[in-house]
Amino acid sequence: MKRRWTFEEIIDYAIDKEMDEVEFYSEVASRMDRKHVKGLFGDIALEKTARMLRLEKMKDAKPELNLDEIKDMKITGSLEDVDHTRNDFTYQDALIIAMKKEKIAFRLYKDLASAALDEPSKKLFLVLAQEKAKHKLCFEVEYNNNILTEN
Repeated sequence: MKRRWTFEEIIDYAIDKEMDEVEFYSEVASRMDRKHVKGLFGDIALEKTARMLRLEKMKDAKPELNLDEIKDMKITGSLEDVDHTRNDFTYQDALIIAMKKEKIAFRLYKDLASAALDEPSKKLFLVLAQEKAKHKLCFEVEYNNNILTEN
């Protein structure tokens, strides 16, 4: 039997995931030497913090959600995994880790949307998936412009 998630449980789950990502991206930002890279990861951490606050407000409001399709550069699939627990990962490693994390989260939310039992939950999962796709695209553009063009 499928587990029925309440709208509030979905929001709480998403907030927990965003908190984990805020910690991860803040840690990556602190490890980077290049100022713009430090800023990129720091900005993503701030966006995720803002999203956590928006999600918290959604518990009561259940707002209308907008869904736009996000471009996928399809860079992530051809890249090898990087151990994110290492202390010496490079700028390229950090981008690969970030792209893969966002791709995994995107798939999770798409799967949850497919399994949702009501329309508000389905739309919320799709919006969360869309946010993950936006972040993945941001990292893909950075990778394309600064790694692929350098090689």
